[in-house]
Amino acid sequence: MIGLKLLDTYIANEFWQPLLFGIGIVTGVWFGAEQLRTIFNLIMRSGVPWHMAFMILGLHLPEVIVMTIPIGVLLGTLLVFNRLSGDSEIIALRTSGISFYRIMVAPLVFGLFTSFISLGINECIVPIANRTSKKLEFLAMYHSTLPEGQANFTYMEKGADLTLDRVFYIGFYTGSRVQNIIILDFTRDKLVQIICAAYGTYMHGEWTLNKGRTYVLSGDSDITRILRFDQLVIPGVRNAQEALDSTKVAPKDMSMIELMHYIDILKRSNGVGNDLMVRLYQKFSQPLACLIVALAGAPLGLLARRSRSNLGLIYSAVVVFLYYVLQSSSGALGEAGRIPAVIAAWLPNMVIGALGLVILYFRGR
Repeated sequence: MIGLKLLDTYIANEFWQPLLFGIGIVTGVWFGAEQLRTIFNLIMRSGVPWHMAFMILGLHLPEVIVMTIPIGVLLGTLLVFNRLSGDSEIIALRTSGISFYRIMVAPLVFGLFTSFISLGINECIVPIANRTSKKLEFLAMYHSTLPEGQANFTYMEKGADLTLDRVFYIGFYTGSRVQNIIILDFTRDKLVQIICAAYGTYMHGEWTLNKGRTYVLSGDSDITRILRFDQLVIPGVRNAQEALDSTKVAPKDMSMIELMHYIDILKRSNGVGNDLMVRLYQKFSQPLACLIVALAGAPLGLLARRSRSNLGLIYSAVVVFLYYVLQSSSGALGEAGRIPAVIAAWLPNMVIGALGLVILYFRGR
């Protein structure tokens, strides 16, 4: 037992250097391709100071690292097992009676550990860094703080049969005050009511609108009545107001808990979009990709014999390419409603995991 624990420690300690090397290389390439161009545009076109531009660049770093950690894990696992195979250490372990499945414990534990690290960075650091980056970009370009409130908010309220009941559009919202309000009401039989108001306030589940007009349209789109009002109370808007409060942060910058809360609000009015569900499931599936690629990378590393040392690297490049192609295509299909959101989020992990299990099975025989 002590020997096996030493084996796990020995193999696990081999991972750190190639992991950091892989993350550093891929992050550098990613930054060079995407972020640096944006930063130099801010400096050259908008006159943003260098120190602020590089501060903004640093705030984008956690989001990129989350994307590159699985690639680093794959490269690290591949290189470690390539070296163990090249030095005949795998053969020595196998002849000592240790099965290949037992040797795989160390990379799987390492993959699980990096999954927790990726999840922690994505939930605790990335949302705060992205929000701060947006504030700094606005400050650097317009020399003022980012305006408080929410602009151009749209909220759809659907019935139990998923038919559209009401559509809310808010031009701007801050505090409890809403401005430039348009409400489309389809709940009346064969009539459509359009309510427009300059401003209003929210209190106790109701909007009190001021200075507006109400248009009533018949089924053939003819306006049958126009009413002007100084004040109009719109009841039953608590869900719309909660959704308005929640979208002060864009869904892509929300943490898992914030996104779940926002989706729960939308579910009350049957207004949850497929894109939000895919994004929520990806909050779980993307960090777990570290474990999946560790499962695939270890047997791939054994394919790189001394005489064909580049074969494993080629296979790893194929795995990375396949993963991100699957992630993009399945995500698009899920957002379009062609496949269930949970399948769209987990399909890349399922395919790469199945590939790793197949290779592991044949290598462990």
